[in-house]
Amino acid sequence: MPVRVRYKVEVAISSSTAEERDLGNGKFEVVVDSLNEGGSWKTVVAGGASNQQIQLPNVASAQFLAIRTSPKNPNDPAVALTFTKNSPTGEAIVVAPLSGSKEGYFLFTTSTLTSLYCSNAGSTATAVQIYVGGD
Repeated sequence: MPVRVRYKVEVAISSSTAEERDLGNGKFEVVVDSLNEGGSWKTVVAGGASNQQIQLPNVASAQFLAIRTSPKNPNDPAVALTFTKNSPTGEAIVVAPLSGSKEGYFLFTTSTLTSLYCSNAGSTATAVQIYVGGD
């Protein structure tokens, strides 16, 4: 079943809290109808977890991946998660919230993602929302 993937990203970087957007202002929107499968779901990565496999149901090879991380309990501190692609020893990608935020984000377009693993070196259980599209 073909799926439509639409994603929008808006980024503004300002030199003060007045938000002049003087250091950067980008808006991007992409719409594609070329992917065959996709979906989204939420999982939890426990504090101290190592190489927990993140399921990519219905997708043999992901071409689009978006990740949102946040503490499972909103009163807990945010932690960085390390994701590896294609094997527990694969290329490591750290998703860490910016200082003052409890949410981390990662958006990835590729043609070579077949599996995803996650490690949580912190003690806080972290909710991970996954959005994926592929073949």
